[in-house]
Amino acid sequence: MKIALYIGCLCLCLFAQEANLPSELNAWKSLSYINAAKNSNELPNAMLTLNKASFVGLHNTPKIEYVTRPDKEGGTVSYGGIFQIKIVENGVYRVALGNASWIDLSKDGKLIQSVAHNTGPENSGIRKMVDYPLEVGTYTLQLSAGSDATTALLVIKIK
Repeated sequence: MKIALYIGCLCLCLFAQEANLPSELNAWKSLSYINAAKNSNELPNAMLTLNKASFVGLHNTPKIEYVTRPDKEGGTVSYGGIFQIKIVENGVYRVALGNASWIDLSKDGKLIQSVAHNTGPENSGIRKMVDYPLEVGTYTLQLSAGSDATTALLVIKIK
């Protein structure tokens, strides 16, 4: 049984189609690790870098003290985390995420309304993409109501 499972996985890997990513998402192919913050005091250690994809470690929801109350907080068995990102140029920015966690983006305690939602390119590993109009400043990005303890995350400027 184990051999059949191994052969099946090997065939999937050998014949899997590679995603055709648009150039702005090429950073998705190279991930570095970052652990999510559990509260605002830990945010300096959970700084995202614009145009650099991160494989992020998330925390069990009861252990998180969100900066702003998430729209979808999740239950005791869900995962989430808090990150910071500095924006140095006004524009529209896309948050690409590898799982179905809820994304909240805020600045100075005020939630930013998204302007677009989409799924990622086929076979890319990007589950969702959400666009936000952002001005220069430091933002808090919160993930909540996730079913996975890890995911990939990328923030890019698109306009």
